[in-house]
Amino acid sequence: MKTLLEVASTLGNLVSKKAPKRAGPKGGNLKKRLKEANTGRKILGSNSAQAEKKIINDLKSGTNTFEFGIDIAPPGAEYGQFWNDPNISWQVKDRKTKNNPDAENYGTKAYESTDFQRELDTYIDSLTDKLFQSISKQIDKELK
Repeated sequence: MKTLLEVASTLGNLVSKKAPKRAGPKGGNLKKRLKEANTGRKILGSNSAQAEKKIINDLKSGTNTFEFGIDIAPPGAEYGQFWNDPNISWQVKDRKTKNNPDAENYGTKAYESTDFQRELDTYIDSLTDKLFQSISKQIDKELK
C-alpha cells in the first residue's frame, strides 16, 4: 500500500509530465521548476503523518476532504499560469506559442488522470480499513 506522501508525489510527477515541453524562455524550465515545487511534502503542506492523522480525524467527524496544493506557477517559472490556463494569455490562446493543446490545464489533467485517481482510490480504501479497525477496537473495548 502506498502512503499519502507517495500518492502526493505521484501527483507532483504527473503535473510536470503533463506540462508543455517548450514552455517559457528556456525550453523545459517549466517542467524542472514544477518538479521542484511539487514534491509530495510541498503538495501536502505538512508531513504525511500529520496529514494522515488529520484525514482520519476528519473522517471520524464526518468530514471527508483531501487537500492537495499544486503549484502551477512556481518561483522562476511564474509564466506557468499562462500555459495552464490559456484564457489568461492571448498568445497562448491563439496558438502563437505553438503550444500543444493537450498540455493546457496540466494541473487539472494531472489530478484527473487515471494513474493518480487509481492511487488515491487505493489509498482511501486502505484508510477506510484503518478507520474501521480503529472503530472496531473501540467498540470491542466498550463491550468488555
